[in-house]
Amino acid sequence: MAPSRLSLFIAAPIVLVSALALGLGVALQADRLDDTTRAIEESRLRFTLDDLRERFEARMALGLPLKAMPDAAAALERELRRDPDIVFISVIDNAAAPVFRAGAGAADADPPALRRQAAARDWLLREPGFVTLGARLSRPGGVPAGTLLLRHATQRQAGAVAMVTRELTLATVCAVLLTTFCIVFGVDLLVRRMDGMLARMNEILGLPQCGDGAAALVGDVNQTAAGALHDLAAARDTLAPGAR
Repeated sequence: MAPSRLSLFIAAPIVLVSALALGLGVALQADRLDDTTRAIEESRLRFTLDDLRERFEARMALGLPLKAMPDAAAALERELRRDPDIVFISVIDNAAAPVFRAGAGAADADPPALRRQAAARDWLLREPGFVTLGARLSRPGGVPAGTLLLRHATQRQAGAVAMVTRELTLATVCAVLLTTFCIVFGVDLLVRRMDGMLARMNEILGLPQCGDGAAALVGDVNQTAAGALHDLAAARDTLAPGAR
């Protein structure tokens, strides 16, 4: 049985507000998930850089120059193998010249945009699809010795967030459809019960039936009102001075 027009008019605002609330909730949760996963990933990359910096600075504290560290390149390659999303890891000196490089994009490890960040001890640069972190190396006494650079691809993280967002969107659509079904037919059932109760009350009191009979009642009232207006106009014409 199709729902009545009154049921649809009553249920439409409720369904609209529910759909907007669910959609806004999904959008906020997806944005929060993106921020959380990004913060976790950047924290993990910062831990990797800090670990490498401790090793390099420990060797320099023993008197080894940065360019003479025997296992520096091997340490970079080892970190590169641990995380396939690392594009490159590089060590540059104070003149932004590469000292050690590992990774497919290591040749571009020191563009001007990164050199401008080299003055800070720890920095982070976000770009579409990538994030680049820097950690300054210091000799004993805090003398700058160079900078560690790590460039990481964020496509896999973005893909995971997009997949979760799609799943949440699908669940939201299903929830909206189910909510719409329940609200529309629930309101329609309530309206029909009220209509039946009013019909029984009218039958007991001897009043015209509501529902479909209400339209006929309105038509009768309109006809009566039109007749009364016609009689009134005729009486006015009869009493007018020109009718004598």
